[in-house]
Amino acid sequence: MRVAHISDPHFGRLVSADIQQDLVDCLHTHGCDAVLVTGDLSQRARRSEFRAARKFLDAIPQPSLVIPGNHDVHAWWHHPELRLFNPLRRYKKMISRELEPGISIPGLAVLGINTAHGLTIKGGRCTLSHLDRIRTFFVEQLPETFKILLVHHPLSVPEEFSGLDAARNGKQVLTAAIESGVDVVCAGHWHLTHTEICDISGSSLLISIAGTATSNRWRVPQQGVNSWNLIEKKTESIEIHVYNYDRNSRTFKVKGTPLSVACQSMVKYDRYK
Repeated sequence: MRVAHISDPHFGRLVSADIQQDLVDCLHTHGCDAVLVTGDLSQRARRSEFRAARKFLDAIPQPSLVIPGNHDVHAWWHHPELRLFNPLRRYKKMISRELEPGISIPGLAVLGINTAHGLTIKGGRCTLSHLDRIRTFFVEQLPETFKILLVHHPLSVPEEFSGLDAARNGKQVLTAAIESGVDVVCAGHWHLTHTEICDISGSSLLISIAGTATSNRWRVPQQGVNSWNLIEKKTESIEIHVYNYDRNSRTFKVKGTPLSVACQSMVKYDRYK
């Protein structure tokens, strides 16, 4: 099972005219079973940006699953009333009416939850209803199913990234994900690539935070880097490979050694079954 995780394309701020098509070609080359997009498709929630994002989503391998990010919310200075009462109206009209989509195909179950809200400026927020949604969706899956949770805002902040923001109530969501047998949590927002193993109460899951796939909105120390993550479930392990864009060859090339964890070490306790 091979799943592509991309995030923060920010149409309206593409780094070059070629990178969008180069990413589409790369995703098709890798023969992914699904493509997961963790938000910020637009820069300012403009119609032209969402049209470009919609064209991109139609071109990538299917099935794909997409959730909104904070940049997909109407801006305060353009539509304050929509920001308060219908912050994702344009996203719902041009990208998807489903803000918390889920897919179940043989061997794979993916659920997205929406952490982007009109009353927040940059940070995200998880709600109590998200905990119930996670538990209900994942505990109904077959035991050997590869289970992935999508959020835009990371749920916790590692020490090396102290100062960056995480979703409010994120740690409760992480606990619910582990208890529900989730294998990987995918997030974006930081424009930094980061992978780690998260341990809670003797159980663990993998964290895949993807950098910006196509925009020039980089963040130090990954200035000038566009990337996406390939998540691969093998017979005895789960691996996350990072692919960085090489402008000279116009290809995404794998970087370094993948984060790998043996499936046997990811002990789960499905408390809610």
